[in-house]
Amino acid sequence: MYFVRQIESGLNMKPNTSFELTVSDIEVIETSLRKTLSSLAEQRLMHVQSSIKPEHEIKSVGVVDEAISEVNNLLGRLHEQKEWFRPQGQLYIGG
Repeated sequence: MYFVRQIESGLNMKPNTSFELTVSDIEVIETSLRKTLSSLAEQRLMHVQSSIKPEHEIKSVGVVDEAISEVNNLLGRLHEQKEWFRPQGQLYIGG
């Protein structure tokens, strides 16, 4: 809920539950989320390396870990909603 808290602060809005996105739109979103993950990983590393405390005692690491988990979950949900092409009437070997 890291990102939701940032967005919802002070806003009264009703979410749109119907989206019309192209494959290209989804690719842009996924790329942006992966860049966000990279940035979050760098932030986490910086917090850990700048402290002598164990990781589990650093509050900022917990916040970053929550954000990383949220982004990973979203990427997973996007992946699960894709319809993958499988040739009909032929032997399909995935890989």
